[in-house]
Formats: sequence, structure tokens, C-alpha cells
Amino acid sequence: MIEIQTSAIKINKNKNKGLIMIKCLLLIIAIVFIPVKAEEFSLPEEFSDFGLNRDISISYEDLDQLLELTVIDMGLSDRTILKPIVGNGTRLRSNRDRDTALEANRFYFEEVVKSDIKLGFKVIRQSLEKVPEEVPLNALTLDEQLAYWLNLYNTAIIEKLIEHYPVRNAKKLLEGESSILNDKFINVSGHTLSLNNIQHDIVFKKFGNKKIVMYGFYQGIIGSPNLRNEAYTANKVYKQLSGNAEEFVNSNRGVQVKRNRLNVSIFYDQAKILFPDFENDLLKHILNYSDSSINSQVEDSEELILAIEDWNVTDIYGTERSFGEGNATNKAALLNAVAANSNVPGAGAMNLSFLSDMLSSKVSSQSRFSPAVLDKINKLRLKKKINSSSVKIKDLPTK
Repeated sequence: MIEIQTSAIKINKNKNKGLIMIKCLLLIIAIVFIPVKAEEFSLPEEFSDFGLNRDISISYEDLDQLLELTVIDMGLSDRTILKPIVGNGTRLRSNRDRDTALEANRFYFEEVVKSDIKLGFKVIRQSLEKVPEEVPLNALTLDEQLAYWLNLYNTAIIEKLIEHYPVRNAKKLLEGESSILNDKFINVSGHTLSLNNIQHDIVFKKFGNKKIVMYGFYQGIIGSPNLRNEAYTANKVYKQLSGNAEEFVNSNRGVQVKRNRLNVSIFYDQAKILFPDFENDLLKHILNYSDSSINSQVEDSEELILAIEDWNVTDIYGTERSFGEGNATNKAALLNAVAANSNVPGAGAMNLSFLSDMLSSKVSSQSRFSPAVLDKINKLRLKKKINSSSVKIKDLPTK
């Protein structure tokens, strides 16, 4: 169950005016550098404001547990290229795919779709949709809101990918008007949203002054930023995004330098709005996150091209990555056994069945707020009706 904690803040009218001025300034800083076209999606009033009380926080315990048990953290890329292997049961890859085949975190699609676990992501998505019914998003801090939108997006896209699995190449699912990214199946505060609405029309517009927000959007394929094995949380959301940025930039699926040409992922094309002077701004961004092994090559590159793509789904059977020796209960060893279709009786299948049982018991569909917090919020709402002063939802009484 998700809980939030609140603390009382006594605010007089003068301090209220000061807070309003601070909030206005922060909003201007957050969006002033992001160009917006008149015909684009308009940010609803329910999503446009924010609170300043950091004691109001959402914990994502159920989502944390679900991701921890369904996501394999592959670690940082060493830029190893998959060598062609010919043998029974082996899928041949194109040269382009072999550059990126050993990268990106993996998701237990094969096991999840066979069990009730698949319902867990839908239940959590629906639970997250209800959060504003109990506490308005505008009462949450900007960091809290960012974590919320990223978790909602990633939970929802996993739900959609599970519906379409098995699929090896997800290009048709992710491109075009009929893309799952355009499917309006999410409802927040009475607004029907698509995954693209969340990414481009809410997060990029409201938080786009920090470019690393783009690395929070997993899209089910090797060519996208990583799905983390934990939920995003307000107290470390930018640290988590920075980790994703460093991993992506320093991988073959993010950046490659060949013959003085800087090849970058086509994923950056989705985030063009974050780079007003696209090539120069993107180059500076990559230099900021690239490590010493390629930094000088990036700096000396003569041309930047959107050239890297890998539409293969981040499942387990689809990878030929070797993990070496290890105990069967170790995630890496388990993945190795599964990927090899495990000829050892029970080495893979038994552990994955156990995983399914564990996950089924961990998904929560209860309210995301404790009774104590809900009681305080209800009392505050009653107080607002009686008191004409500008008390905000975040300013909870001590008694």
C-alpha cells in the first residue's frame, strides 16, 4: 500500500503571497525554454500547478516489488558486439542488431504473460489513476509529480506490451497513428490520456528544462532507455534519471562514433523539443554524460546522425547474452538458464514458477493513502468550505 506523510505548516496571508510568487517563478523557469505550438495539447489546470510541502510523498512499495522481481538489471554496457552463432534454436541477427543485442535491462515477458502477474500492472495503473481523487496532483511537489507520471507511463506501457506479447520486433506497435503510444486508455482527473500525452504534452512541457527526463520513458525495446528494477521516487528521481542517461549514452544503442561520424539513437528524435538547437545542444548533452573512453571521439566528430535503432523487445528468450557461472537462484544465472532453454531439469522452469507465485502475492489494489492521511485531508476540505482564507491542501493542521 502507498502511504503519504504530511506535516503542518502555519501560513499567514503574507507568507501565502510569497509562496505564490516563488511558485510562479519556478513554473516560469520550468517551461520558458520549451517551445509550444498553439495547436498542441494544452496542459490541463489540474496538472499545471504544484505544491511546496515535501512531506507529502507517495511511496510505490507494490510497484517496487513487482519491478524488482520482473526486471533483470543487465548492468553497464561494455560495448561488446554479439558474434554470429549458428546452432539449433539460435536466432540470427542483422549486423546492426548485433551491435546492441547484449544491452538493455530485460523483463520477464515470457513468464509474466502466462500467469496472473500480468494483471498486476493493470491494477497498479488503475490505482495510480485514482491518486488525484484523494490528493490533487497540484498539491504535490514537482519532483513528486515527475515520479508519478514516469511510474504511470512505465506501468501502462508494460500493460500494453503484455497484451501484444509474444512479439519480437515492436516497431509496428510503436509507430504510426495506430501505435499503442497513441491509445487513450489512461484516465487522470477526468482527462483521457495516451502514453504520448504523458511523455510529450505533460512531462516534456512541464519538466523539459531538465533534458534527462527523456530517459525515464521505457518503450519495451532494446533501443529505448532502460526499465529500472525499481519505481521512481521524488527524493531520488533525478539521480535515477541521471543513471539511465549515463547508461544509455555509454552504450552501443545510445551513441557510437565511426569514422568521425557521431551516430546516435533515433530515440533522441522523440525528444527534439528539449533541444532547440538540436545538433549542437544534443552534442553538448552527450558530452556531459559520455565517459572518458569515447568523450574525445564525440568531441572530435564531424557529423551527427540519427542512425541507431533496435526494435527488438527486451524479453529473455530473445537475448543470447552470457552471464558466466552462478547459482540458479541468482538472477543472472537464472536468465542464462532460461535463454539457453535450460536442458537442466528444473533449473529455469521451477524458479520462474516460484517467481510467478511470489509476484501474485505482492500486487496491491488497496488505496494508496493511509486512513490517517485521508482523515486529515477530509478535515481540511471541510475547513476550506468554512474558512474563506487561502488555505492550501498541503497546509495540514497538526491536530
